[in-house]
Amino acid sequence: MNFGLIGAGYWGTNILRNLKINNQINKIYILDLKKNDFKKNEKITFFSSEKEFFSKYKEIDAFIITTPTSSHNHFIKKCLNLNKFVCITKPVTKNLSELNLLKKNFSNINKIFLDHTYLYHSSIRFIKKNLNKNIIGKLIYYDSERISFGKFYKDVDVVDDLAIHDLYILDYFLDGEIPNKVLISSHSGIGNKNFMSNITLKYKSGFFANIKVSWYSPIKSRRILIAGEKKIIEFDDNESDKKIKIYNKGIEFMNNKNINQWLYRTGSIEIPNILHSESLTLMINDFIKFCKNNKKNLNIFNHAQRVMTVLDKIKKQI
Repeated sequence: MNFGLIGAGYWGTNILRNLKINNQINKIYILDLKKNDFKKNEKITFFSSEKEFFSKYKEIDAFIITTPTSSHNHFIKKCLNLNKFVCITKPVTKNLSELNLLKKNFSNINKIFLDHTYLYHSSIRFIKKNLNKNIIGKLIYYDSERISFGKFYKDVDVVDDLAIHDLYILDYFLDGEIPNKVLISSHSGIGNKNFMSNITLKYKSGFFANIKVSWYSPIKSRRILIAGEKKIIEFDDNESDKKIKIYNKGIEFMNNKNINQWLYRTGSIEIPNILHSESLTLMINDFIKFCKNNKKNLNIFNHAQRVMTVLDKIKKQI
């Protein structure tokens, strides 16, 4: 297959590194309006002109968009008009309205694929397997912290940039359940940009999610707790070899007792040995399978629509 990479900035460079080592990819065509320092390579052809780049569409089997979010809609429409498969980094579009218009105006939205990278993370997949097996019991809460020092963006805020990860992870964990109540507090004191938010999501099932995101923290944290009635799982992406810890802890309320109504259970901590593969490698391989399968499957687009629906509910309260 030949791939077209639209955008060669920070994330685009990471995508390119994985495209170059993938033996299923023959040629890579790159479009970036600002960069012109790419070395000539038999596998890589660079374009700084959008018109010239898309003139090669007959040679390109699929596209990956890694440009700023404000330009996603423009390039998605370009790719769908050419009836090409297209993978888009998060968030898929600037807002829910743009995504809904794509559904209204295009009959081939089944060709849309998402670079929701954490869904290919070995630890996130391990947690999902445990949830499916009911290892931790009935779910009680999800608590996430994504904080670091910058980077500020012109076209998105901290919710679009960081909280979006938790929204698509929650959709994955909860099999598409959408919260029925959304609460948010945020701060926008630097350049009128929302750089810090605390988000609460409540679900009809009784499940509760708390998401903390910030671009103004001296430390970097990427941590998730997901608790059930039996056990609690911690995922710390900053850890090198102990990313997952399973705590055999739980609390039971004994309604029929007048004293000692809360029964505490504390057991061992399990640190499973998980074989980690690079998420982007798995994502690209999955995208290739998606292209070759060529079935009219709307599961990925429906996932995108649910995630953007929740994001829209959050943004309306900021």
